[in-house]
Amino acid sequence: MSADPVMRFEIRHAKNGWILKTEAPPTEGVEAIEVVSQEKYEDEIECFADFLRVLSEEFGPSTSRYLPKGIFIRVEPGDKHE
Repeated sequence: MSADPVMRFEIRHAKNGWILKTEAPPTEGVEAIEVVSQEKYEDEIECFADFLRVLSEEFGPSTSRYLPKGIFIRVEPGDKHE
């Protein structure tokens, strides 16, 4: 019994942002895709949250406010901050 082929994701940090490389299983005949996200401002946390939002929109499951579950990416203060 063989395992089903899966999509592979690799995220690398670059000097000024992040690079996502995706590879579909060879049986699907899809070429590798690279998504580059450049930090546009000083706040690294907000920039990475924006990157995750792009990934969610491009590769994540469909979500809407009418579904019982959804994926939300938001920046919140740590538990030691108000």
